[in-house]
Amino acid sequence: MLLNEERVDINQRDVYIYGKTPFYIACEKGHVDIVKLLLNDKRVEINDSNRYGWTPFYIVCWRGYIEIVKLLLNDERVNHIHKTDRYGNTPFWVSCWNGHLEIVKLLLNDKRVDINQETNTGATPFFVACQKRYIEIVKLLLNDKRVDINKKNNNGETPFWIVCYFGYITIMEYIFASEREVDTNAKNEEETLIDIAKERGKEFQSRKEDYARVVELLESFKRNPNETRFKLRLQLGFIGNI
Repeated sequence: MLLNEERVDINQRDVYIYGKTPFYIACEKGHVDIVKLLLNDKRVEINDSNRYGWTPFYIVCWRGYIEIVKLLLNDERVNHIHKTDRYGNTPFWVSCWNGHLEIVKLLLNDKRVDINQETNTGATPFFVACQKRYIEIVKLLLNDKRVDINKKNNNGETPFWIVCYFGYITIMEYIFASEREVDTNAKNEEETLIDIAKERGKEFQSRKEDYARVVELLESFKRNPNETRFKLRLQLGFIGNI
């Protein structure tokens, strides 16, 4: 085997733009057996990132290779669980971005993970889960009281604002039904979320009904938040936490 050949540099980076190591490539391609083999060789640098700041752990979270994620989480040498890339994206954030629910579950249970770490644009994992309409991940994060569901991005937009803006009525319902305190204010005082939803409904006629439901729910919550939450919890078929 080449691992036993002294002339072979087992950590040599590629000569192309990314600067990937053999271990990184094995992780990137999802080659579980090769990853296991390399993890057993103490000479292998398992924490080296490429030129974009992507680590082996980052790339397996991005690709959704849960078996390799588990292998790396259980290896005490892995020290880049929370390392960001050049854009401020963490492995947990990209797991949420790509909708990898089972990996998100794993990382939520790891104390090394900052589950509220935002990117360079100020977007938190919860924000992006809402933005990309990953309902199961949104429900999972809502049920974790450590998750800040109101943190604004650099444009002053909250996760709830983005949900209303795009007319994601189902996510709105789960946010209200979760009984978490939610910031229902718009980015500025000149227009409310109701105003925004009405304007979006006029602009996008094909989704007029969605935005009408957004307006109806916002008005209901404004009149009587407790009653609105109660009705939603009945409608969604759960009692207690999500």
